[in-house]
Amino acid sequence: MDTMANSRTKPEPDHGSHGHAVPLVYQRALPMSPGKVAIWLFLSTEIMFFTALIGTYIVLRFGAPGGTWPTPAQVGVVEWLGALNTFVLICSSMTIVFAYEAAKSDRVRSARSWLLATMLLGLVFLGIKGVEYKSKYSHGIYPRFPRSLMHDRADLYFVSNFSSQLKQRIADEEAFSNQSPKQAVATLERLYLIQTGLVNWTEKKVGMSDDPQMKRLALESFAHQIHPLSKRPDIDKYLADEQTELMQEQQQLVTQQEQLESDLATAQQQLATLSDEIAQLESDRKSLVDDDGNFPEPGEPEQQRKAQLESTEQKAKSITESISSLNQQLNPIQRRLEAHSAFNQLEKGINEHFHLKLPMVIPSGNTWANTYFLITGFHALHVVIGIIVFLLLLPLELNRRRAKVMENVGLYWHFVDIVWIFLFPMIYLF
Repeated sequence: MDTMANSRTKPEPDHGSHGHAVPLVYQRALPMSPGKVAIWLFLSTEIMFFTALIGTYIVLRFGAPGGTWPTPAQVGVVEWLGALNTFVLICSSMTIVFAYEAAKSDRVRSARSWLLATMLLGLVFLGIKGVEYKSKYSHGIYPRFPRSLMHDRADLYFVSNFSSQLKQRIADEEAFSNQSPKQAVATLERLYLIQTGLVNWTEKKVGMSDDPQMKRLALESFAHQIHPLSKRPDIDKYLADEQTELMQEQQQLVTQQEQLESDLATAQQQLATLSDEIAQLESDRKSLVDDDGNFPEPGEPEQQRKAQLESTEQKAKSITESISSLNQQLNPIQRRLEAHSAFNQLEKGINEHFHLKLPMVIPSGNTWANTYFLITGFHALHVVIGIIVFLLLLPLELNRRRAKVMENVGLYWHFVDIVWIFLFPMIYLF
């Protein structure tokens, strides 16, 4: 029985056409090397990892309220840089294949050259990505708790945060102006105008208005002047109407001020005349000294002049107070009109035009920044790991014996490139 069982487990010989036995060889495990099995298992976990990241981005992207997810232009994403990085990685996929083929053919020098080219292309990719990251940080677009320079909506909290950071910037510039006054004069005047003509005006407008629509337009116009995201005809109309109204109001106040100043000049002239008349009457009265050396009592003309003097002084004081009140009304209007003239025509906004790193409104901007830096950061980390592996392989003899190692490294690098092929259109084009 044991003999019969053993005979059943042995493979039957296969007889060819001439009756000769052909030996059969059975593969006891998977038809690939252990190294390739390991790399495919590793890549399967990486696929799940990046699928989770990309899926999270998609859920957040399409779960955001309509029209609030930032476009590439609004967050400083440059499409041609992403396209260039895509081209660089595609070229690196070619060079790693050339390195593998050279290693299979025992062309050691050629394999090392192609591997070095792959590593250099990976470094170029990281360099371009570093330029992009630097651009984001220079514009205040980066993840930071509780927020970077980005606010999700224009509200009073945004205005308050902007005002506090602007005041700090003004204090820094004032300290610098003590050392180099000529260079800081223009910058300080600009910052003062932003504070008085934009921040203070918006806070006053929102605080005094009972109209929700007017409050919304005031806040959104403020945010638009700081960092415009797109063309806003409604805000352009609001600002144009406001400028027209302010110019009319300014003209009325200036007319009133001119009239009051004319009245004040007349009153001051009357005061001077009355003072001279009183002084003359006092002089005439004091010249009439009696035998005991006493002056006579003031006469009726002198008393009338003094009463007129007091009345005119009160009138002049009232006019002066009215002029001061008009100036208090006129000064913010003039500063607001100056802000209109200085800032309304800036296409890129105050932050970008004057290189100010101050808070701005980008709806869903913080969510975008968190996902952008998370996904691209992990991808860049995988590129760094690949470059480290290339550095470890370069000193070795890249011949036929190490071809399988080169193949496994190439599979990893192809995976990194494929991930970027998904990230490029998702981040840079939509």
